[in-house]
Parts: sequence; structure tokens; C-alpha cells
Amino acid sequence: MGVLLEKNEDFIVGSFDKSFITISSSFYGGGYGRRNGFFILRVSKNFNKNPYVIANNFEKSNNLKNFVGFLTAVNLKDNLFYIDDKKFFLLITLGLGHICIPARGCKKSMTINIVILLKDNVNFACAMDLLNVAISTKVYSLMETGNGVGTPSDSFMISFNEKKEKQFCGFATLNGRELSKRILKLMNMAIKQWNK
Repeated sequence: MGVLLEKNEDFIVGSFDKSFITISSSFYGGGYGRRNGFFILRVSKNFNKNPYVIANNFEKSNNLKNFVGFLTAVNLKDNLFYIDDKKFFLLITLGLGHICIPARGCKKSMTINIVILLKDNVNFACAMDLLNVAISTKVYSLMETGNGVGTPSDSFMISFNEKKEKQFCGFATLNGRELSKRILKLMNMAIKQWNK
């Protein structure tokens, strides 16, 4: 299982070596289905165009199909962090512009995008456990550094091959702890870079 990355300061394309079951909150290619990869596009901080049209045009012009698309206003050369090892491919882009507190409005919109590819075959419940681990770890890292819990346009995707055996992968499991450790490392690196 692998991801071929093409990246510069304006976009990232991650192509999977085969299609994976994917769940995503993204506006483009989100929901549930099989996906062949993802892309992240840099837009201006005052972006007010139709995001679907921008993403769709990029996908078509680059001969991509069934990809998840994300947007960000950050320089992707400086604000991209990823880990690719035997268990996980993890990628984070991070922009922080405000403190966002639950049940209160957020005046500014920056974005944290998190991409997760699980390289071990897992069942659906395990994948959802690991997604919960990732989001909880993101929130923890933000609160520890005084950045609230996230931003109004945060998005995620998690991709995996499914197996049928029962399996649990929360914080109490080795898989959960291993993922949390990696997410925390990337988040801390990204926040440190942002605050430079």
C-alpha cells in the first residue's frame, strides 16, 4: 500500500496505488465510497468562488478520477507535514487564525486538513475508532497550545481496506496509541511552524 505524492507550494496530489474505502468530511468527493487519492489546492485568503467548480476543474485537467479534494489558504511548501511508514500514511496541512471554542461562533476561517491511510486491513468499527482517535488528538494538541479546538472549515479523510473480523482500535489499543502518537507529532510540528 502506498501513496505517490506530487507537491509544490500551490497544490498536493496524493495518488493511491489502488482504490480504498474512504470516509471524508470534505466538500468534494466526501462522504463514503471508494477513492483513488486526494488533492489539496491553495486558494487566496479572501477566496469566495465556488469551491466545487475549482476542485472539479483541477481533477479533470489532471486526469484524476474519484479523488477527495480539499482547499487551504496556506503555502503548502511550508505548512505540509506527513509521515509514511509501515502502518500509516498521515498528512496534515494547518492554518490557524483564531481561537475557536465549542458552541461559539468563529470570526476567521483557516483550515486544518487531515488525511489518513491505514495500511493494515481493518474492519469498519476499527476505522471509526481510529478516526475518533485522530480528531481527539488534534483537539488535544490545539488546546494544549491555546488554539481552541479547531477551525470552522477543518476537513478529514480516512481510507482503508476492510476485513470482516471484529476489531477495536480506540485509545486503549496499540493501533490507537500508535496513530495518536503520530498525529500529535505532526500537529505539534505544524503548530510550531505556523507560530514562527
